Amino acid sequence: MKGSDVLYLSCALLFVPVLIGSFWVHLLQLEGTVNRFLHAWVLGFTTMLAVAQLLLVPMVALQRTLYEAVMLWKILLEVLSVISLILLCGREIQKSGKRDDRGKRQKMTAWTAVIGIAAAVLILLQAYIPARYQHSDDDDARFIAEEVSAVVHGSMYREDTITADFMYWDTGEVRKDLTSPWTMFVAMMAYDGGIAPAVLSHAYLPFFLILLCYALYTLIGQKLFDGDWEKTGVFLILLSVIYLWGYTSTHTLASMILLRIWQGKAVCAGFMIPLFFYLFYRVMRPDYEKRWLPLFYVAAVGACLLSGVGIITTPILLGIYGFVDFCCHRDWKKTLMIFLAAVPCGMYLLYYLR
Repeated sequence: MKGSDVLYLSCALLFVPVLIGSFWVHLLQLEGTVNRFLHAWVLGFTTMLAVAQLLLVPMVALQRTLYEAVMLWKILLEVLSVISLILLCGREIQKSGKRDDRGKRQKMTAWTAVIGIAAAVLILLQAYIPARYQHSDDDDARFIAEEVSAVVHGSMYREDTITADFMYWDTGEVRKDLTSPWTMFVAMMAYDGGIAPAVLSHAYLPFFLILLCYALYTLIGQKLFDGDWEKTGVFLILLSVIYLWGYTSTHTLASMILLRIWQGKAVCAGFMIPLFFYLFYRVMRPDYEKRWLPLFYVAAVGACLLSGVGIITTPILLGIYGFVDFCCHRDWKKTLMIFLAAVPCGMYLLYYLR
């Protein structure tokens, strides 16, 4: 691993998402340093996926080049980062003028520390070993070929990945990729960072994406166990053990996360679908905070970027939860807002099926 590559990806997959996600932290009025950091990282990356989807689909449809997409992508990220930074600075200035007497922190016992260290070791090992050693997957060649073609030639989904013949963007499998251009998202990072797409996908993305998934699982554990770090640590250890022993086929969640996380459908299974369940937890009570509802739309658009799985699964999740929530609370406005979040997925699905 080159130090320059690690530095670039730390900025692209950690610093920039956290900076963009600070907008949501400000909007949701979240407290706690660790809680704010994890939310900023998870929600910031989700926002980046949504923005990439809104940018790449029309760029591919208009047959624009990858180089143009990268330029616009960087401009959009800079604008979002500046907005978030301004809000973050404003929040800190307001807090500095007020004395915060709420500072009661949960005391960390020795047992909680041991559980936390054990969970951290297991998670870091799961992130490092696939990135360092596990680089095999039979369903990988087409994705890497599309990324290499985009970086080398600048065209997006214009060359046949088997014969290298020139073709239009709406033929064969490429038409499916148009509505879920995850490989172009990876190609943009590869081109901007000067990293070979295969190296980026196999050696770097697993490390960052596995840690990102566990950041989300930590938030889920905190929500399930009412902020109890000891129980959250046990929850993370249990998940780690299940994943380590879950390779019963190439289609289990364990294999998706630990063996093929660089693929869009694996990110959808390991990150985006659990994110929807976390959002459901946040709004399931009658006295829910309406500030969480816009995230359903952001997550729905981001899921479309990852895979056709996201396009199809997201409306199903939103539909089922919306129906159950309406049966429990009879809040038709809330149900309508949840149902409308599936509209982008429906639009991309209709285009693919036409």
